[in-house]
Amino acid sequence: MNVHYRPALSTAPATGGGSMSPWLLVGSEPTELERLALALARFGIDAQPHFDGPALVRYRPVLCDARCRAVVQSWLDDIPQRSAPLLFVGAGTSGTRARLIEAGADDAISARVGPDELAARMKAAARLNAALQGHIRLANFTFDTGLRQVRWQGETLSLMPREYDLLLALVRHVGEIVSRDDLLHAIWQTPFDPGTNSVEVHICKLRRRLAGMADRVWIETVRHRGYRLVLAAASGG
Repeated sequence: MNVHYRPALSTAPATGGGSMSPWLLVGSEPTELERLALALARFGIDAQPHFDGPALVRYRPVLCDARCRAVVQSWLDDIPQRSAPLLFVGAGTSGTRARLIEAGADDAISARVGPDELAARMKAAARLNAALQGHIRLANFTFDTGLRQVRWQGETLSLMPREYDLLLALVRHVGEIVSRDDLLHAIWQTPFDPGTNSVEVHICKLRRRLAGMADRVWIETVRHRGYRLVLAAASGG
């Protein structure tokens, strides 16, 4: 697969969709697929070559070489039964990319793409797929918006509804200051400060819920400005 490999800019672990099953790489020679898997691994994508058809792996995300026409058609035909992302790389013209997307592919990408951008597109497709199924994956947290449950690196956290909403609001802006007024507006849906200490009380409760992981993730109070969720460097994000 003639992806243009560029020097790695990052060796960060998987974050934007790392909870999904490993990606399957389809359509090229084994050595090319292995090279691509190694290149993607440098940008947090767990991938492995796949040489069989689509029928038994409909739940697995797939990256297919768009130049292998016979293989391409079999995967396009299987789209109605798929529940995981299907991307194509190596689509040489805008017309080809448009046709693949119109046929149901989640994305179609030129061969002239670096592994950093390709990995980012794969993560974005995984995030969108998870969101459509009611899951939001951010900063090593997984939020189930249907059940209103949250997991941290696979461990389920027991949160009350306000605590869940607070954590989601802070995680969406991890590393950034979120003002008290913004939290009131987003979670309590009030356009003004009612003069209560509801935010402070629920932040305190949320901190207690996160106490077991205090060396990895915590909430800072930034005086007169708001709150900030912080991840330890080793926790990724």
